Amino acid sequence: MGRPPNPLNPNNSFAEHYGWKIRTLRESRNWSLDDLAERIACSPSHLSKLERAQKSPDEKIARLLDAAFGSQYFAEHYEVAARDRLPATARSLGEYEAEATQIRAYMPTLVVGLLQTEAYTRAIVMSGPYRADVEEIVAERMRRQTILDGVGAPRLLVVVDEAALRRVVGGKDVMQEQLARIEVDMAKPNILVQVVPGDTAEYAALSGGFELLSLAEGGDIAYVEAPSGAGRMLEDPDILKGMDETYDLARSAALSTTETARLIKEIRESL
Repeated sequence: MGRPPNPLNPNNSFAEHYGWKIRTLRESRNWSLDDLAERIACSPSHLSKLERAQKSPDEKIARLLDAAFGSQYFAEHYEVAARDRLPATARSLGEYEAEATQIRAYMPTLVVGLLQTEAYTRAIVMSGPYRADVEEIVAERMRRQTILDGVGAPRLLVVVDEAALRRVVGGKDVMQEQLARIEVDMAKPNILVQVVPGDTAEYAALSGGFELLSLAEGGDIAYVEAPSGAGRMLEDPDILKGMDETYDLARSAALSTTETARLIKEIRESL
């Protein structure tokens, strides 16, 4: 006799509730993992990971689950379940960005997340410890970017080091697409990008990336980058004051928008 499945607690998180729901409906019909897997054209191992909240569902799997169980629950909630598996700070950042009237971002090593292409994001994620969650992370980053279009879009001010634009992430084609995307975004009235040239010696902010968000209801909050999902949100007024000055100093070391556009085009065409 096989071992009983590990118990699930639907109250720990929405992702676990989603998995618990799959198992509960499956067992109520006396279906094994193999039985359900055959019905939804999915491997039993993949299905097992969904039940244990070790993997997030996509829209296709969600709709197949609804078809198998005669429900609507899975298609209606798969995005929430997927987002729930992201680090808490990543979820918080997206929520605050959606509330912001202005976002000031600085990155010394990578293109800021709000301007990344899907291929660029995928390459970054696949190089790190969260590659098993690449689909969820990419989807969330693309979802975050939707705030930049339409009525009420925040003003985005970006300062980026030239080194980030010359690092060929994902290969030449991916990087050319990424640079072209920045050029398109720079033409939008609410987006301003400036590059700190590579021959600049020391300047403020070199130690790490961050975002400063001015919220619609008043007040500011900051997000500080860190490796392996360890980034954090900061609200201390004294710290925010220092970060505000750091951003202004970094921006003072950057090229004008016209010079920045010329440099980005030069880098793209050189690839």
